[in-house]
Amino acid sequence: MMFRPASPCPGARTACPRVRRRHAAALLLAGALGLAGAPGARAATTVSAQVRTAALQRGELTRTVDAVGSVRSAAGHTLLISFERPVRIEQVLVEAGQAVRRGQALLVVGGTAAGRATAARLRTALRSARAELRRVRDLTHRQLATRAQLDAARKNVADARAALAAARVQGLGRSSQRVRAAFDGVVEQVAVDPGTQLAAGSTALRLAPRSDLQAVVGLAPDAARRLRRGMSARVRPVFEPQLQARATVLQVAARVDPASGRVDVYLALPASATWALPGLAVQARLPLRSWHGWVVPRQAVLRDAAGRAYVFQDDHGRARRVDVRVRADAGERSVVAGPLQAAQPLVVVGNYELRDGMALRSAAPAAAARAR
Repeated sequence: MMFRPASPCPGARTACPRVRRRHAAALLLAGALGLAGAPGARAATTVSAQVRTAALQRGELTRTVDAVGSVRSAAGHTLLISFERPVRIEQVLVEAGQAVRRGQALLVVGGTAAGRATAARLRTALRSARAELRRVRDLTHRQLATRAQLDAARKNVADARAALAAARVQGLGRSSQRVRAAFDGVVEQVAVDPGTQLAAGSTALRLAPRSDLQAVVGLAPDAARRLRRGMSARVRPVFEPQLQARATVLQVAARVDPASGRVDVYLALPASATWALPGLAVQARLPLRSWHGWVVPRQAVLRDAAGRAYVFQDDHGRARRVDVRVRADAGERSVVAGPLQAAQPLVVVGNYELRDGMALRSAAPAAAARAR
């Protein structure tokens, strides 16, 4: 006869309720033992934020203003071609806007009828003075004229000769004369036509040098007051912005132009700006003020509920809040001052969710992996 132990639940094919309770108790005990040995039960989960950082840099931030204007010749270098005598314009050999070389003929002028008559009268006066001198000299030899009369006759000859020489210098009596360019330049204005009778001192043509060009732009009075002679500016053609040149502030006008309501600012253009031609429309970017300090992206600067500005730095993987003072904003950058550590990177992206001391995760590795 074989002996078998009695089943706790005789005749049952599945575990009875008493067995099920024992199994459940054993599972609970095992789970409790497992949780007690897990690392997470001993320490709270660490909270971190993914950020992007950049090296901290010192630099300069300049606030600028844009102005439009045009290229002009330097006022003191423009040549006005005029004549000391009345002339008649026989030929005009150039036109406004034309580039000319030194020695190139610009105009052909001739004397007027009045000028020719004046020259003839002066020649006649010289002949008469010489004849009178010969007569007085003969009388003096015969002791019929005094020494004073002889001196007066000599003076009359000298005066007549000087008057005729001056007339010849002025071109009186000359049949025709070619007027040539004194330098390489551009004809800015032609004020006469063939056949014009030009009075003495009147301007026939205005010639500007190819060099020594200026850009004249207009600024609002409050901005113009901030400019000083010698400041640098960037100038470029309005319709060709890829061309540009560094100019220098020469002068700021002391009055407001009544037509535009702006203050004229004169900028000296360098000789390398070969694209600059008189009359060309240009745009200038001029500096108003500069600040030196920590130059940071504008998005890196935050403000708390009290309005205080601050940034975060990466202090060996931990966020460190640094209160700063914003000295200036320009575009997407700001200049700040404060106890920043140059060796610690500045948090530029992801700073809105940071708290002082929070763990940081750099976004650079993930971005590099996506790029690959």
